Amino acid sequence: MAAVLAGCGLFANGNDTGEDDVTQRSIQEVQEAFTPEWMELPGVVGTGLALCDGEPCIRVFLARESPEARAAIPEEVEGYPVEVVVTGPFEPRVPPP
Repeated sequence: MAAVLAGCGLFANGNDTGEDDVTQRSIQEVQEAFTPEWMELPGVVGTGLALCDGEPCIRVFLARESPEARAAIPEEVEGYPVEVVVTGPFEPRVPPP
């Protein structure tokens, strides 16, 4: 019976303490996973990683204030804080001739 249960993943970590062995994704992986969705929102021009109150966070940059974007962007994803910052539009920097 133990072999059947182990094969089902009930004892995947070799013990039966009930603790999950799920590893948390890194903040970079979470940012990469959510960026395409956020970039579809009105006014979103990019995302980045930063420190918010001394802790790692994900920043979502808006070209202009957007109630739709603000409502769709959560304050936290997968345990990481998300901060929305209105920066204005991003423009490519052209090197001098």
